[in-house]
Amino acid sequence: MSQSSILDRLSSLDTNTVSDALDFLGLKGATYGLRPLWDCPKIVGRASTVKVGPKTDAAPTTHLLTPVIDAVTTDDRILVISGGIDGVSCWGDIIANASKQKHIRGTIIDGMSRDIDGSREVGYPVYGRGVTMISARNRLVQVDSGTPLQVRGVTVHQDDYVIADRCGTVFVPAQRIEEVLELGERIDRRQTRMVEAVRAGQPVSEVMHDKQFEAIRESSPSQTAAPLNNGNPKQPSAEDQELVALFADSDTPGVSDALDKLGIPGQAFGVMPLTDYKKVTVGPAFTVRYVPASDPPGSVGDFIDEVAIGDVVVIDNGGRTDCTVWGDIMTQYAGLRDIAGTVIDGVCRDVNRAIDDDYPLFTAGRWMRTGKDRVQVGGVNESVGIGRVRVNPRDIVVADANGVVIVPRDRAREVAEVARKIEKSEAGIREMIAGGATIAKAREKLGYHTLQRKG
Repeated sequence: MSQSSILDRLSSLDTNTVSDALDFLGLKGATYGLRPLWDCPKIVGRASTVKVGPKTDAAPTTHLLTPVIDAVTTDDRILVISGGIDGVSCWGDIIANASKQKHIRGTIIDGMSRDIDGSREVGYPVYGRGVTMISARNRLVQVDSGTPLQVRGVTVHQDDYVIADRCGTVFVPAQRIEEVLELGERIDRRQTRMVEAVRAGQPVSEVMHDKQFEAIRESSPSQTAAPLNNGNPKQPSAEDQELVALFADSDTPGVSDALDKLGIPGQAFGVMPLTDYKKVTVGPAFTVRYVPASDPPGSVGDFIDEVAIGDVVVIDNGGRTDCTVWGDIMTQYAGLRDIAGTVIDGVCRDVNRAIDDDYPLFTAGRWMRTGKDRVQVGGVNESVGIGRVRVNPRDIVVADANGVVIVPRDRAREVAEVARKIEKSEAGIREMIAGGATIAKAREKLGYHTLQRKG
């Protein structure tokens, strides 16, 4: 098979599907923590490996990476760099421009980049741990190239295959690529049928049953069940609707300030929006607790059939970042059933689906590796912990572009009233400033410094 054909087939998949194929085959390749450093497109290609390390003497050296870039002669390469140091850059805009001129497809760094705007301006994809402003000059040197590397616990060889998208980065051993592609394509077809079944109204407990996943191994997968009625019979209670309405005009900063004033812990630390949502998500918590998988493994997603319209699914996966508990099928099904959103103390995958569907998702991160056979549901509608906050079933969740806050149900009316007063005072301050008052005078008049103070 030609290289272009292999790369075309790999490009038609995503990291979630490739990660699943690697799981089925018992291969390591999915890495956690190497994400797009700007809103760059998916990249696929062959690895050109580069190892960097700390500079140990004062002798002048050739700028790291430039010999490897100069040596590239084909248009299928992705630079894979290991050995980076936190806080120190091993990538910048000049070498991004040089790589673009050499038709290199992108760079994966187990390290940091600086001048990321320069890479964005020329449309050069960069994936890595994060960004910094600190130069590599006199701090890092190129140690080796074209040799095997360790990247986030995965061994990457020269010419291995690479795929990277919004969920992260996956490496595929060159000698196993056809096997991985064949299985990945089979998984993709099966997942498409599962999504179609969900869209048609089939219960997700049937669609995501273990037998459906095991059918992926078959060369002729069985057809999905006949479409069922598409709707959610679980209706919100009158009290749920009343409490949610109390926060209709609030946002998380205002509710957070109210919680502080009342001495209530409720801010979910480290749980952030998947994208910059323009609307506030409010709903009662439907709590789910995940635990490590048993042998044989238990259910991973059947609970969603019990979630009512307007609920927010709140998942405690113990902050685990090594496997996901939410993907595109759950997103699709939740949207069809008018579930308000999902909050996860853990990671999600298939983020393109959630972003494109505008489904509110708040997590501790994103990764592509499935949680199937790694975790299972340990409890539903019991007290859980999310971002260091205790969440009881039917507590009120308020989430937006700033993060997530949890309001104890029995104090929701009190919190909402205090939040309204705080927000009214802050609106008055903004109005006075717009009218020409100094910020000090406006704050003093409207008691800004006591708004959040306990009392």
